[in-house]
Amino acid sequence: MKDTEKDYCRILLNVMEEKGVRDAVASPGTRNAPLLISLSYRENIRTYVVTDERNAAFMALGMALVSRRPVILTCTSGTALYNYAPAIAEAYYQGIPLIIISADRPYDWIDQNDSQTLIQPGALSPIVKKSFDIPVENREHKADWFVNRIANEAVILSMEGKPGPVHINIQFDAPLSCVDEFSGRPERIVSTISPSPFIRPNEMDDLVRRLAGKKIMVIAGFMPPDASLNRSISLFASLPGVVLMCETISNIHIEGNIHAVDNVLSGLSAEKKSELAPDIVISIGGALISGILKGYIREYACEVWTLGDTYFGIDTFCNLSLHIDVAPEFFFKALFYKLHRKYEKNEGYIPTLLEYSGTWKQTREKQLKIREEFINNSEWSELRAFRYILGNIPHDWNLFLSNGTAVRYAQLFSQNLPHACYANRGVSGIEGTNATALGCAIAYRRNTLLITGDMSFAYSPGIMGYDYIPSGFKIVIINNKGGGIFRFISPTRYIEHRDRFFCADPRVPVEGLAIAYGWKYFKADSEEELQKRFPDFISCPENAILEITVDEEYSAAILRKYMRLNAFETLKD
Repeated sequence: MKDTEKDYCRILLNVMEEKGVRDAVASPGTRNAPLLISLSYRENIRTYVVTDERNAAFMALGMALVSRRPVILTCTSGTALYNYAPAIAEAYYQGIPLIIISADRPYDWIDQNDSQTLIQPGALSPIVKKSFDIPVENREHKADWFVNRIANEAVILSMEGKPGPVHINIQFDAPLSCVDEFSGRPERIVSTISPSPFIRPNEMDDLVRRLAGKKIMVIAGFMPPDASLNRSISLFASLPGVVLMCETISNIHIEGNIHAVDNVLSGLSAEKKSELAPDIVISIGGALISGILKGYIREYACEVWTLGDTYFGIDTFCNLSLHIDVAPEFFFKALFYKLHRKYEKNEGYIPTLLEYSGTWKQTREKQLKIREEFINNSEWSELRAFRYILGNIPHDWNLFLSNGTAVRYAQLFSQNLPHACYANRGVSGIEGTNATALGCAIAYRRNTLLITGDMSFAYSPGIMGYDYIPSGFKIVIINNKGGGIFRFISPTRYIEHRDRFFCADPRVPVEGLAIAYGWKYFKADSEEELQKRFPDFISCPENAILEITVDEEYSAAILRKYMRLNAFETLKD
């Protein structure tokens, strides 16, 4: 290999190390040998080797999801890069910083029937913030500057504005193994200064005027835990006329049943929905899980505002009227003090607004009470299992929810949420939840619980054998014989061959896998068994897996009834 090509790896990793990148997930290969060898010299970058590129990418996603810092991903040439796509798409739509470094063959050999050659530059363009390509050609004295510039830009871009993935494709010619790592001269490091969030006084006055006396609903989708934002929203929610609708994975922790979204809205009559409709919706965070909430706001047209954590072109509710490019924590805090002073001077607004907030509180309490009584009078099902589990997770644990069964049931039982709650809800793929949850556990370095269905778990059970599994990582599997959602939703509920073509029972041998990988195995097939096993499962010092079995048909039927309950009307079958 030419000296300039040797230097590419050193320069890239020197800059990234200096700029605070501390983790890398690498998949073995020949073409990326220079990168792997260069990583092996790094004392400040922890490198995790994962053979399966799809799992490697999801594991890196989980690490960055918790740490909120860029994680390096590196793979060999060929289809390896394309296996990253599902996790990169999730990172892009969820705003997670990743730096993908793919090794490539010289451009001369692309499409020449040579091994592992296909088009890699720009392959991820729709789902990364920017793509870079470093060719083999020697640019003489400009080569070092070019690679240094790319390295600095990639790290800054991955964190700037809304974070996200960045792709660097680097071409290597043979030979590939003669890399000598040496310190050389210090690399040029580019830094940035982020201006403080700011709204001009006249703009602030206009916002206050528009909000004063209005019924306001704050809707929060997925977000990372943020103590400052939590305090600001708590302040804002104390104003009369403000109602919160926060999904489980919004990581907003405020009293008042703010996470009771689906189980409250699903039971409201059209008349009650109209009565409770807000004048202004302020939307923050990522994509919503609740189709019921989205449908409610779309149907009962109102004014919708989005804040700086959301792209200005996103109009989820089809009623967008204002995008404010400002950090949500600053917005809610500043508006609270302005509106609070305005209400103190003019109490004419207060009775109507208090009635609005009070009606929502009363509605939530009634709906939750009737649902609690309903569950108490029902038999063993997914509903009872999730109610118990989500009510008994230790508060300092992190929770990761797979897509499908787990994330939707968690919407119904979130009064006792743990430290932080995550899910792959950027694009809601099912295939990478095991590896992403493992990445979260590695980054958190304390107890992490993955709750998943048997179908989601079946995609990559091999993560149970990885070398990097922290002792505090545990898994709950709801075994409902495949895709339980297809037994619930109306389009597939009554299809003749539903179980074969849609539910597709994966028949996962959970106990056998636990034995094979040396995990502790627990099982519960009733609430009494769950109450006995769960405390031992949680306190177990080893990696452990808890398999919960339910009657899949009854679980689907009882959930349909639960979602139709209405505290204000007689339930009709």
